[in-house]
Amino acid sequence: MKRKPNHKTITKQAIEFMHIKSAYELSRLLSCEFKSFRIIIAGANYREFNIPKTKGGYRTIEAPSEYLMELQTRLNKYLQALYCKIKPEASYGFVLSYKEEKNPMTIITNAEKHLNKEFVLNIDLKDFFHSISATRVKKFFSSSPFNFNEELATCITLIGCYNKRLPMGAPTSPVISNLICIAMDNQLMKLAAENKFIYTRYADDITFSANEKITEEVINNVKEIIMNNGFVLNEKKYRLQSKYRQQTVTGIKVNTKTNVDRRYVRNVRATLHDIKLNGLEKAAMKHYKTILIDEKLLNTFIKSIDGKINFIGQVKGREDNVYIRLKVMARELEAFERKAIV
Repeated sequence: MKRKPNHKTITKQAIEFMHIKSAYELSRLLSCEFKSFRIIIAGANYREFNIPKTKGGYRTIEAPSEYLMELQTRLNKYLQALYCKIKPEASYGFVLSYKEEKNPMTIITNAEKHLNKEFVLNIDLKDFFHSISATRVKKFFSSSPFNFNEELATCITLIGCYNKRLPMGAPTSPVISNLICIAMDNQLMKLAAENKFIYTRYADDITFSANEKITEEVINNVKEIIMNNGFVLNEKKYRLQSKYRQQTVTGIKVNTKTNVDRRYVRNVRATLHDIKLNGLEKAAMKHYKTILIDEKLLNTFIKSIDGKINFIGQVKGREDNVYIRLKVMARELEAFERKAIV
């Protein structure tokens, strides 16, 4: 497990990044010989593949080449440090936390902000990464507070973008999207404060909560701010929930306390049972609604189940009996032992 950096380290990294003036200085900061640096970003290679979605359709993943991935990982460290110093308090997703931090920004602390509210409004941003163009990224790094020159802004854009947009699969995409969202977050925070609402954003999931009715006028203002900032709402995932029905934030129930939906737990249990009865491949075919199953997708399937079990443990607590039983069920399955995931 990686150690969390301390506040002093994060501050140092943020300052170092802000002080670079050229592509050459960026290459030195990222510990890459300048000639190799130019070759890597000039010929940025990605491998595209599709992963079936649980509810049908496919999600395209754009995986960078090994050398580009290394460069992006190093750049991500500095961008995360910088974002940590300037982030709006409403941003919770993919945020670096440091050792001294008592309440790190997580999917749990994000949901906790909306506990025991009369109304919860959830808005999802459509094609979040892909909606951020390379032109927009370059313009962002060319503007205040960076004011990087043409060469430097272009280099950062080339490292972080693919097919003229943020790719789904690069380690830099989450933090660059967070940086791009700073203006929108500040505008939505101001709107929330004026109406005595709570506002948070976890990546592409936007949430407002209030003890007063969230009017159509306010909702239209929210939509206008989002669209003016270059994003599109996913109308299928837009919902306003009252306290008399189940309220969820990023998949976590928030009516009275943070908890996991029973249906979510039942689905995980049913999937484990299906693997036990019918084997890994048939269970994966049923899960993804496809007959095209390979070793890579089987690994993805197991990792997704393991991730769901750990999510349940994160929300309910590692001592919770439901989490413990699911963990035991997974460990008893030969498929999980063979893949060494759990």
